[in-house]
Amino acid sequence: MQRWETFAVISGGAAAALAGLLFVAVSIRIDVISASQELRNRAAETLVLFVTVLFVSLLLSIPDQTRPELGGELLGLSVLMAALLTYLDRRAEQATPEETAGPRATAGLLAALAPNTVTLVLVACAAVLLLFGLEAGLYLIVVPVVVAFLGGLASAWLLLTIAPS
Repeated sequence: MQRWETFAVISGGAAAALAGLLFVAVSIRIDVISASQELRNRAAETLVLFVTVLFVSLLLSIPDQTRPELGGELLGLSVLMAALLTYLDRRAEQATPEETAGPRATAGLLAALAPNTVTLVLVACAAVLLLFGLEAGLYLIVVPVVVAFLGGLASAWLLLTIAPS
């Protein structure tokens, strides 16, 4: 597990920096995003992706834990984040036309690009492998981290560049 310390430090630092970038993007476009319940919830989903990577990194950094312990922690994390993302997605979809002041095309693109399900399913798969003590779970955890970064970056860019309605 100690061999993964560098990965945890780099991915955790990157996740924190990207969460900061997301706050900047939202702050710059606060007029458009705050006017749309759908865009606010899509931005929150992006934040959850970055926080998921941050917590994966934190869990990887815990010293002297076994693979099954890490697997249980990651499985709990994926369930918790799945519940949160489901809640945010439902709130975004329930926005009334009056509340969706803001480009619907951008909100739809954010929903399509968000790799929420892929990220959490892959974290859960890695967790199950680790629960069985398989080192392959550590290698698999790299994929959802990369997927979350790519989807989160795309979402942050879209939030930054949306045109006012």
